[in-house]
Amino acid sequence: MELRDASALVTGAGRGIGRAIALALAREGACVTAVSRTAEELDSLVGEIEDAGGRGLAFAGDLRSPSFPGDAVRAAVDRFNGLQVLVNNAGLGVFGNVAETRDEDWQAVIDTNLTAVFRLSRAALPHLARRGGHVFMISSLAGSNANPGMAAYAASKAALDHFARCLMLEVRSRGIKVTTIAPGSVDTTFSGAAGGDTSWMLTPEDIAQTLVELAQMRDGAHSSRVEMRPARPQKR
Repeated sequence: MELRDASALVTGAGRGIGRAIALALAREGACVTAVSRTAEELDSLVGEIEDAGGRGLAFAGDLRSPSFPGDAVRAAVDRFNGLQVLVNNAGLGVFGNVAETRDEDWQAVIDTNLTAVFRLSRAALPHLARRGGHVFMISSLAGSNANPGMAAYAASKAALDHFARCLMLEVRSRGIKVTTIAPGSVDTTFSGAAGGDTSWMLTPEDIAQTLVELAQMRDGAHSSRVEMRPARPQKR
């Protein structure tokens, strides 16, 4: 895909991996619609994009609202005359043993990590099919590796992985690629590693660089899943 002037929508763009992806796409010339719940973070991001000569749109709201994913897609299409790249990055983690997990916490994780992805992807497909598009799912190695205290998060990512595989098989004949990127430990506030030694971890920029390279892969090639890990395990 030629990213210059392509329209890209990135969720969870206010910080961490999402912000790094939005900036990386903008550096390649993409027009970025940045989605997050926090307007101030999005305004800062779009300001950085525009200061560097790029084009961006801040669209704040809650992806768990049934109408918001469709609204976000329409905003991107209206502002940048279409949509070629969708990055489903927004994620929520509520951690604790199953016996201690509240219904509302479980539902919030599933609604954010899975249901919103379904709604966004469904809304985006008609637009992605017009010129050939690419859907990226930012998953996690937790989706295929069980850990105590992570049942809600791991279940949501396992379901996301299967959703992505099904979607990929449904739309590949229409010129739409679907790629899952599943990182291990990434140095973000989400990882909970703030204040400790994070030098061994992946960085958000690692994920962003990989996504850009996958987006630029020739049309006849399709990498449907990429797993990423730190080159060396955590020092103990």
